[in-house]
Amino acid sequence: MIKTLLAVALGCAVTTGVCAASPSPFTSKLGMHLIGAYTPGTKKMVRARMPVLKILDTQSAMIDAARDYKKANPRGVVVLRVYHTNHYTLDQDPVERAQWHWDNVLWKSIGALSEKDRKLIDYVEAINEVGECPTWESSEATAWFTLFSIKFVELCTKAGFKPVLACIPVGNPSGKNAGLERILEFAPALRAAKKVGGAWSYHGYTIQYIKDPSVEEFYSLRYRQWYSHFNGPYADLADMPMILTEGGVDNVGNAEKDGWQARGSAAKYEDWLRWYDSQLKLDPYVIGITLYQQGACEAWKGWCSFDHEPIADWLANYWNKESATIKPGGVPSVSAPKKDELKDDAPPPPPPL
Repeated sequence: MIKTLLAVALGCAVTTGVCAASPSPFTSKLGMHLIGAYTPGTKKMVRARMPVLKILDTQSAMIDAARDYKKANPRGVVVLRVYHTNHYTLDQDPVERAQWHWDNVLWKSIGALSEKDRKLIDYVEAINEVGECPTWESSEATAWFTLFSIKFVELCTKAGFKPVLACIPVGNPSGKNAGLERILEFAPALRAAKKVGGAWSYHGYTIQYIKDPSVEEFYSLRYRQWYSHFNGPYADLADMPMILTEGGVDNVGNAEKDGWQARGSAAKYEDWLRWYDSQLKLDPYVIGITLYQQGACEAWKGWCSFDHEPIADWLANYWNKESATIKPGGVPSVSAPKKDELKDDAPPPPPPL
């Protein structure tokens, strides 16, 4: 019995005692958000030691990428967002809308996959940012969003997936302590997700490549302000898992003018990513970030200033080098808001580049 348990722990076949080579654990928390096309650069990325991958929808290119990613990174995390144009309002029943959204948007897409391909997906997002339904505009809106999200947790879990809630755009919610009041009002939904192994999401963009945590805690590291208040009656949320399901460099969300390619050199961006990764590693509750974006420029000639194809080799080498430095037994490890969505409690944006 002891030999059997040891073999399982080491990843060995119980019957033969042969141990497969175990991939080194992840250390980087940088991942990638795929859209549209499975590009040559993407193929390099998904075969590297990347800890988390997000796909937009379930078309063949995205599923092909997820298959290759899971083959190379069986312990890696895949997050799915299903695109839609629906809008739900306060006068609608949030529980009924969550059921409708699952049946007619999410499961319509996920259910068309084979059972084998559905198993590629670890987490499913409920909604994206703001505008799809009431969220952080008022206490009434957050109460609506909380009920919607709790129902989504139930439906997502029943289907065999882990839920991802909130998907909060950079600089939101507004108000004191980075909109803490709204976040605490949302706590029942966070607890429901945590109970079933789910997560929540913030979109971690820097506005000006700043490497000062005291500034970035209003932008790419804003979530830290919430976790600093997860104590007392909210102490159970102090280790609530978070996935930053968008991030990188942005200003006001202009697809062709605000991404890293339009606002600095590759070397400047790579330097900031190294710094940001080092910050994310300080937060054990952060599973990772999926940098926005990869593939849309080739697929639709859109979001080209955000595309990561030009630094695909650098990213793949970075991930593999990071993993190679771990000693045996080591510990494993989107559209942005407009200017007026960078709310009143944030410091003024740094001077232009």
